[in-house]
Amino acid sequence: MVRLTLLASLAISSVVYASAPSAKKACTVKHVKGQDDTPRILDAFSQCAKDATIVFKEGVDYNAWTPVQFHGLSNVKVLVQGNIHLPNDMATVQARINATTNPKSSYATPWFYFQGNNVEISGSNKRNWGQFHGYGQQWWDIGNRILRPQLATFNVTNGVLRDLKVIKPIAWGWNIPGQNVQIFNHFVDAAPGNATRDDTISFPFNSDGFNFSGKNITLDGYYGHNGDDCVSVVHGAKNIVAKNGYCGFASHGLSIGSLGRDGFNSSVENVLFENWVMEGAVYGARFKSWTGGRGLAKNLTWRNIVTLNVSTPIFITQNYYDQDKGPRPPNTNKTSTLIENIRFENFGGYLNPEWTDGTCISDPCWNYVEGVDTATNGIIFDLYNGTATGIQVRNLRVHPYMKGYRATTVICDPTTLKPGEQETLGFDCIRGAFRSTSIAPRS
Repeated sequence: MVRLTLLASLAISSVVYASAPSAKKACTVKHVKGQDDTPRILDAFSQCAKDATIVFKEGVDYNAWTPVQFHGLSNVKVLVQGNIHLPNDMATVQARINATTNPKSSYATPWFYFQGNNVEISGSNKRNWGQFHGYGQQWWDIGNRILRPQLATFNVTNGVLRDLKVIKPIAWGWNIPGQNVQIFNHFVDAAPGNATRDDTISFPFNSDGFNFSGKNITLDGYYGHNGDDCVSVVHGAKNIVAKNGYCGFASHGLSIGSLGRDGFNSSVENVLFENWVMEGAVYGARFKSWTGGRGLAKNLTWRNIVTLNVSTPIFITQNYYDQDKGPRPPNTNKTSTLIENIRFENFGGYLNPEWTDGTCISDPCWNYVEGVDTATNGIIFDLYNGTATGIQVRNLRVHPYMKGYRATTVICDPTTLKPGEQETLGFDCIRGAFRSTSIAPRS
């Protein structure tokens, strides 16, 4: 009942949108069948870069066969009423993303780069229009992870993304380094047509829905099937809210990080994930920072999360590393990305019998933690000694598949906690059965 009620609320949501730019002129993007429409797209954005509306017409499939960037947009509304297609040829994508001067994101180079102030990109409320097509299935089928583009970077101050649909992305979706950005009713289809969560012929590696590194960002309404994070909040992010979403297939969760790679000093502050259904995911809520990282992540909350067929609903590691490249490297810095005030509230559902998914292509698997193969872990805390404060878990009600709640276990080392942290944690930090505990008032 909880799942159906939440899914119903996601299907029709009432939200207040930001005021649309007031357009003084309009440009309709022209299309020539069988040709690259990039020159005509650039022309429309050039002619209508300020105080204007740019329209991709409904019923038209546009060919965006060359990476593009749009700078200096001001008071512009982009209506994606048609569909936009990347090349359906891997060699062409690789050659052109390798040659482009588009600014790189934390993960990859985007095919589309938007920069400006007061910019809105709106899709269609019709199911088959307002789509970005990446043709990622052919990449997934052969495990091609070379020169993969990110779909788009939205480096905008005062921006809106609404009703956009991403169909079979090659890898990462939208990167948001901008500020004061609102996102509504986003759709992602990154589920292979020849695989399930546990029986994988091909896998959509790194098909994140969003990567947030900006400030004052709200995502309200998300429905997606992902092969990686639904939402990943990374270095630089501050004041992030992601709410009212469903994420299926084999998602890697609602994630903070990764942070602190190669000793980098990372910062993330004030993040709320609220009202999500996670189905078939490896993780529900995840925090990950690299061995030897630096910096601070504080005021992080996951609240009202339904976890259906999820391997590990709550996961923290401050010791992340590339397991397919060998054993964990020594922490020569003797440091970690610090954690302050991280909360998990109201989790309910059941666990997947498997602790990993089709991304497990190395030995040990990329997400292996000693003892994790029990398939009963509701919580895994892999903490760096004495660097996490203010962790709380309230009202965890998850159970292993076909077993009762008493069979749920946790992996937690009490020696990693600072003095007094057990009293406010909300469960016994042990390697064993999950037992909730009272939370003492903070002094």
